[in-house]
Amino acid sequence: MFSWPSLLLLASPATALPQDTIVSARATEPEAASEVIVVRAERLPPDRSMRPQISLDETMLGSSIGLRLDEALRVAPGAGLFRRTASGSANATIQGLSLRPIAPNGAGRALVSLDGVPQNDPFGSWVFWVRHDPLFLERVDVRRGAAGAGFGPLALTGALDLVEARGGPARLRLSAGGQGAMQVATRGSAAAGGGTITAMASYETSDGLIPVSPVQRGKVDLPADFSASTLTLVTEIPADNGQWSFRVSGFEEEKGAGTLGGRSAARGADLSGARKLQGDWGQARLILFVQTRDFANQTTSVSVDRASVTPALDQFETPASALGGSVIYAPALARWSPRWTLDWRYSEGETRELFRFIGTGFTRTRVAGGAQDLMGLGLDAPRVLLSNNEQMGLDATIRLDRWAHDGAKRLETDRATGAVTLSETSRDREGYVATGRLSTFAWGGKARISLFRTFRPPSLNELHRPFRVGNDVTEANADLVPEVLDGVDVDLQADWQGLGGAWAGSLTLYASKLQDPITNVTIGVGPGVLPRVGFLPAGGTLRQRLNAGEIQAKGLEAGLTWVADGTGPQPAVEMRVSLVDAEVDGGRLLPALNGLRPAQSAPWASYLGLILPFRAGPQLKVALRGEGARYEDDLNTRKLKAYQALDLRVSWPVRRDTEVFASAENVTGTRIMTAISGAGILSETSTPLWRVGLTFTR
Repeated sequence: MFSWPSLLLLASPATALPQDTIVSARATEPEAASEVIVVRAERLPPDRSMRPQISLDETMLGSSIGLRLDEALRVAPGAGLFRRTASGSANATIQGLSLRPIAPNGAGRALVSLDGVPQNDPFGSWVFWVRHDPLFLERVDVRRGAAGAGFGPLALTGALDLVEARGGPARLRLSAGGQGAMQVATRGSAAAGGGTITAMASYETSDGLIPVSPVQRGKVDLPADFSASTLTLVTEIPADNGQWSFRVSGFEEEKGAGTLGGRSAARGADLSGARKLQGDWGQARLILFVQTRDFANQTTSVSVDRASVTPALDQFETPASALGGSVIYAPALARWSPRWTLDWRYSEGETRELFRFIGTGFTRTRVAGGAQDLMGLGLDAPRVLLSNNEQMGLDATIRLDRWAHDGAKRLETDRATGAVTLSETSRDREGYVATGRLSTFAWGGKARISLFRTFRPPSLNELHRPFRVGNDVTEANADLVPEVLDGVDVDLQADWQGLGGAWAGSLTLYASKLQDPITNVTIGVGPGVLPRVGFLPAGGTLRQRLNAGEIQAKGLEAGLTWVADGTGPQPAVEMRVSLVDAEVDGGRLLPALNGLRPAQSAPWASYLGLILPFRAGPQLKVALRGEGARYEDDLNTRKLKAYQALDLRVSWPVRRDTEVFASAENVTGTRIMTAISGAGILSETSTPLWRVGLTFTR
């Protein structure tokens, strides 16, 4: 069982960017029944050349129909996890975030940052979303496309900026619902020695749903249950010419895989801290962090009649850690506000697992892993050129990164004899990548054209860890090189009055080319004896991670909101859509992929939201979300059909400090396909998910 850390270390209020919050109906915040502590750490000058396309404030996060952060992101079509499964029941290895559906993968192609500290896992680059309950956040900024020079190499398709809540009233949310779901989350602050201490904690549990289609279920199919808990302590202390911040947090979660014998568990701790300084010379912030993780995962091979299972892999532990930090400096200049960033992150980890089950037990042991070192220097230079009326100008960012992979090893031994069956050590590798963005704007930034380049190095998981899900096996590849994305964005924004309310519209057109994308490429099928894998039964597929040619994508992201005029309840409508045409060019090495769509890339996604507040106090939120068909595999042979799902939420402030709510997801029981195995086994959900709860603010 996870032992909560007793250390109190450092945390990092990061650079906040302009709050370009999407217009929506604002629920009235309950008045505090006692004195409210409000602390707002000063932020560094904003990155004006990379404003967020979507911002969610506390009110919007608190009124989300889904209670998890990845579910709150449904308002941003095209942004999501690798598969359609929400993080509550999804295995950690498919919880990587992509902000554009160019080519989603399990590691994710977007940076998730909490007050300046990267939240992507040190080993797999995925995200443990349970750590970031919306109740703990003050704001979430979605930045699609090339992130600024201060975001680093993980922000291939953009960055998700999380700003943690500090101070303010105490809050408690309780909820319960179908499938035995129960959740509690709370946060509170107190004054201490001129500063503040903020505590946040959560616990949730659910019996879960059976993921396999009802017509294909057998004796071994079970509900995918899960439980999780988190604890965080944050202190903010005034200091000469600035402020200290200290943060310690821990989490653990356990999940069933939906089949007999399949489970996973994860735990970890984060220690971080920041020192903010300011003076006549400008502003600076120093951030340091340490992260530890462990992950265990057991998978099985299911018989054709789904009446029995055979253990396939016991990944009994995956210790990983990261050490890093950043220095951000903004000189005090009269004409413009440049910002320098120097950041560094060293990660190491390995998988320790049992495999090749024969007879009554596993016969082989595998240890595989390595280390990764990332360091970068960036400069954000907004308004390099600016017209006299400040309506037209040029923004620029430039960044140079060094990446290095070392200490790679893969050792496999026979458990009975101790004999080494495979021993590999890959050569150390390093390289340098220059990235940046050049952006010209007009009408004060309402129109913008940006040219950019970003990159993402492969995760330690992609480099070193093979894995098996059922009868599908994916091999690692220690020779992977970083992905590089070149692109152009055209952004247009407008605001106007009409039809009894205020309108806000946005349109982004983009074209991009992803070179050397890391893709799971099919290299063999069962039945038969395949290299390294051994015997693979019928329906099984052998894939390997490869840098597969390039992916070219053209897309559109559009949003339109309307909020009624007046001083009383203000109805609101939100409409957003994402369209993308993505195509793989496998080149001479992988011609079979030419012209195909990247796996898990949906051609369209949409969101339509209606907020109806009533004078008596209740508020109704109706949301229709949908997505086009996507392919499970690189060869485009397993198709997951399109869907449209209807969600509802009703809330009522019964007292000035208490709100009750009821919500239901997929109320019409739409069939949502989430996965298809090589044997044709379909994972899906069509069961409405409902919950009731209340929120105290005091």
